[in-house]
This record gives sequence, structure tokens and C-alpha cells, in this order.
Amino acid sequence: MRKPVNIIVLLVLVFAVALSGCAPKNTGGSETEVVPTIAPTSAPAPTPIPPNAISRTIRLDPATTDDGDSLTISSYIYDCLTRLDVNGQPQPALALTWTPSEDQLDYVVTLRQGIKFQNGSDFNADVVLANFNRWFDPKNALRGTATYSGWKHYFLGFQGEVDANSIPLSFFDGVEKVDKYTVLIHLNRPAPDLFTILANPYFSMLDPYLLTAKGDTYGTSIDSVSGTGAYEIFYWDDLGLTLSPNSVYWGVKPTAEIEFAWK
Repeated sequence: MRKPVNIIVLLVLVFAVALSGCAPKNTGGSETEVVPTIAPTSAPAPTPIPPNAISRTIRLDPATTDDGDSLTISSYIYDCLTRLDVNGQPQPALALTWTPSEDQLDYVVTLRQGIKFQNGSDFNADVVLANFNRWFDPKNALRGTATYSGWKHYFLGFQGEVDANSIPLSFFDGVEKVDKYTVLIHLNRPAPDLFTILANPYFSMLDPYLLTAKGDTYGTSIDSVSGTGAYEIFYWDDLGLTLSPNSVYWGVKPTAEIEFAWK
């Protein structure tokens, strides 16, 4: 039997709760000037939480679930483009900087280089495009059978959906690759909270190659999960789930395991 791990209990900022009700606002033509964000040299490791009971039916594909246990575990395994500081403000994670156009409808996003998923795959602009297109496009090959309720809640609609006046429901209008580590995010109306929203675990960056290989079974077993986050799955068995520090994590590496028992 595995020995439980003693973990210092610290207050954890849970992304899903912090962002609840944080839907974007259409502010018309009056916008506050946004300046590019400067990335720190490294990122802090997530604060471990104490051993706890979680659902045996977790699914570690955060874009496809509303389950709180699944989203909590996902926040340790995956990274988003941004993360929130203690004041709820977006800070660099996999995105180093995001620079808006004058009309606030385009953002040039510079990505962190040299990042690898735990299975050895590279993180780059192609990964970002694959994830956004999966979330946004109902016809995308990686879509599967899920409803993507997190995207619907925060981004208001999917590609091709319009209101009675033929106005797109979603303020998101697409993403394109500029080069290997730069993407351009297009909006059809300003969304000042965009990079706050993108810190939500729903919008974690997943490995498109593993998504392709696993399909609808992604996130349901230890061999179907690979992230760039501070932790990776060490055990997923009849006793529960144990996370261990990711030895190739790009930020400040944690030192202790986190153990969860099944409910």
C-alpha cells in the first residue's frame, strides 16, 4: 500500500471558482488601454492541497467536463495560456505576452519556448490552434461527442452560431499561426476579460497528438493524459490517484506528491 504524503495545508485559489460569472462584457467603443504583459523568468508552482476524496469517475479532459474534481486535478496537470495572481489578474503562463491591436479586436500572443508535454511532445503554435479550433468548431476532427459547456458559458457560442440579427453569438472569431511561437487571436467585438477567462482550467492546453490517438477515451486513464503542468499522474489505480512533481516543468518545481482517495 502506498504511504500517504504529508502536505502543508495552504490556501488554494481554484480557477473555476475565481472565474465563476466572469462572462465577457461588450463595452462598445470605450475601452481601457491594454499594455503588453512582461513575463517573469519562472512561474511559481501550484500550491499543493491536502489529501482528499475525489470522484472515481473523473475525466481529465477539462474542456469536456463540468465536474469540480476533474477540473481541480486538471489544474495541476495542465497549463493554460495565462494564470491568475492573488488579485485575480492574468499573468503569463504558456503565453509570455499578449499585445492588442488599436481596436482591441486582435491580439498577438507570444508563446513560451522550449516547453514539452510530459510524453515528450512539443508545445508550440500548432498546439494552440488545435485546442482553440477543437473548442470553437463543432465540425473539428478532435471535437468528439462532448458539449463543451465551459466554452459555451464563457465564449457564448460556437462557430457558425448567430442571433436573430445574424450577429455571431461568440465574440471569438478565430486564431491563426504567425510563426512557431506566435499566434494571432481574432475577435469580432472587444472582450477585455479574454485573458482572465483563458486562465480557467476549461481552457488548458492539451496535446493534440494524444487527443487524436485516444479520442473520446482521453483523460480516463493514466496513459491517456499528458500535460505541461507542475504535476503528472504517478498512480491511477483502485486506491486512488497520486500526483508527482513533473521533472521537466518549466516553472518552479514542486517537491511533494499529492494523494487523492476515491469517494
